[in-house]
Amino acid sequence: MQPLSPILVAEDDDDDFHFLRRAVREAKLGNPILRFRDGLELTKFLESASYFKDSHDVPWLLLLDLSMPIMSGFEVLQWLHTHPRRAQVRPVIVSGFYHPADVEHSRSLGATEYVVKPIKADTIAILTRRAVPVAA
Repeated sequence: MQPLSPILVAEDDDDDFHFLRRAVREAKLGNPILRFRDGLELTKFLESASYFKDSHDVPWLLLLDLSMPIMSGFEVLQWLHTHPRRAQVRPVIVSGFYHPADVEHSRSLGATEYVVKPIKADTIAILTRRAVPVAA
């Protein structure tokens, strides 16, 4: 059995992360969740090739907050655009606000979707099915 790809979560707010983690549990997903509190912490993780060696080219779902300290979600998207392993990461923006300009800018930088918080279990299930294998 192939190991499940982790769900990467770049979220600095503890409450938002709590609700997101609860939605993953309610969706009955077995994928591990790896949390990063800012974009710099996330990019340092992604730069490490050892984390991808067993991924079997399965895209990792990245739930990316736009408004983070040190390195914003937009800056992470720009970084991903130039990174050689970007095809292995499927970025989805998770934001507290819906702004059409942010949606357009996110998509232009490679985000596949834009979801407004709080994220629900059914949304997590759909996003995960599109990106990574889930537990049977």
